[in-house]
Amino acid sequence: MSDTVKSTTLALPWSGSETWTAVTLFLGTVLSRIPFRSQILYHWDSVNFAFAMQRFDVAAEQPQPPGYIVYVWLCRLVNLLFHDPQATMLWISMVGSGLAVVVMYLLGRAMFDRRTGLVGALFLATSPLFWFYGEIALPHTLDTFLVILSVWLLWEVMQGWTWAVVPAAVSVAVAGGVRQQTLVFLGLATLCATVGFLRRVGWARGLRWGTLAIAICGLLCAGWFFPLINSTGGLDSYLQVMGDFSARFNATTSLFMGAGSFGLTRNLRKLSMYTAFGWSVALVPLVLYALQRVWQRRFRVRGERALFMLAWMLPPLLFYTIIHMGQQGLVFVFLPALLLVSALATVRLLGGQGQRALAAGIAALALINAALFIALPEYPLGGEQIKVLSWNTLRNNDAYYQERFDAIREHFPAESTAILAANWRHVQWYLPEYVRLPFDVVAKWEKDEGNPKVDPQEIVVTPKELGLQLDGQGQVALVVFDPYLMAFSENPTTAHELSLTPGAVLEYFILAENQAFHYGAGSFGIRDH
Repeated sequence: MSDTVKSTTLALPWSGSETWTAVTLFLGTVLSRIPFRSQILYHWDSVNFAFAMQRFDVAAEQPQPPGYIVYVWLCRLVNLLFHDPQATMLWISMVGSGLAVVVMYLLGRAMFDRRTGLVGALFLATSPLFWFYGEIALPHTLDTFLVILSVWLLWEVMQGWTWAVVPAAVSVAVAGGVRQQTLVFLGLATLCATVGFLRRVGWARGLRWGTLAIAICGLLCAGWFFPLINSTGGLDSYLQVMGDFSARFNATTSLFMGAGSFGLTRNLRKLSMYTAFGWSVALVPLVLYALQRVWQRRFRVRGERALFMLAWMLPPLLFYTIIHMGQQGLVFVFLPALLLVSALATVRLLGGQGQRALAAGIAALALINAALFIALPEYPLGGEQIKVLSWNTLRNNDAYYQERFDAIREHFPAESTAILAANWRHVQWYLPEYVRLPFDVVAKWEKDEGNPKVDPQEIVVTPKELGLQLDGQGQVALVVFDPYLMAFSENPTTAHELSLTPGAVLEYFILAENQAFHYGAGSFGIRDH
């Protein structure tokens, strides 16, 4: 095929049925999210983004570094319609989910064939982990869309299709603005695409297109990068904020900051569990197909496709293994590649059995995926060791926060109440009129798991120093928002209880004018002052 044709024509013909397929995938994904959407900002970072919509300040973690500035701009724009940060970010997540599924189809169609693209799209749409993130106020499904879109366009560039060069440059730049790490993670795939493009169209023509792409990408990146660093007072200040933020985590996770075997084990544990849950039952046909290939001694792999997929997955996998693995949604930067491989294995495993067998197999896998999201309890093994992200988890989270917010507003006047909370960021957003006392606890699977993260120097404050007014009995209340904090109380027997839902209570202490509250050095309590 000539370069002239490649300049103006898609690699595969597009028809009305393809349009209907894309529309069906988009609407099906978005509509499937609506009944299960969360009501409360789910994550600490969700609250950070909500505050960022009011005032962008990375130094104050509004939002957390590295800044996500284009995402915040988009949120502010959409919020003109909803006037509610939770609803705004939730709809962005749901629409982002639908768009991600559509471009997953386009990527699979371009790299393999239409059936593989369709199966890959269904695997992504029904992945219980991806479904969960489509129901909460975080940018990960939007990031997934931009990653897959960029990878699809880069693949087309790699095949020599000049129509994709400018869109790829725009997509990569926007993806970097939404989540700055994504720009780095796409670097190796971009390099692969560039080399492949130069080989196919020649150096002279390739350099012209490459110069244009670099100029466009650079200008768009400058459009979000300079406002981002200027918001902190310049590049030096921004790097300082980034360094301070990273040090809080990387000291116990990064091999380059002394985390050692603990950090490596911790990262691999989280990475493997999160990937497995996101991959879900789509892993089954891949394993079966791999065993079949081994039995038949057929090991041939398409070099260019395999190389491109590795270039896509390797940078984030290396980073999450040796530097830092955070929350579960981070795996979406590479998980679509694994789902696409599973889709290819499914088509090859069942395709020879006929269309009905393939359709039945895909439908069964998709239904199992959906059932896992809808029906799995938050702690399927009992206790609180293994937590899965499911609809039950969303409902529990909404109920946990909502009933505490309602109870505090109903029973504790803001002018005479202080709130001790590990989840103090949520208290700050939903109960801004109350005095809050942060009492952070080290998260699961971190060093010193379950221990307080408080200033070792004890803090002693009286009701007056907290700015509280005594009620009619000359007292104030100290509400312990998170029940697990009572394990660090020096006066547990003096706590009062307010019943919530069956089996749940909100505990609080009463302080007189001559008493003081102290916390730090791993505990808190009340003493005469």
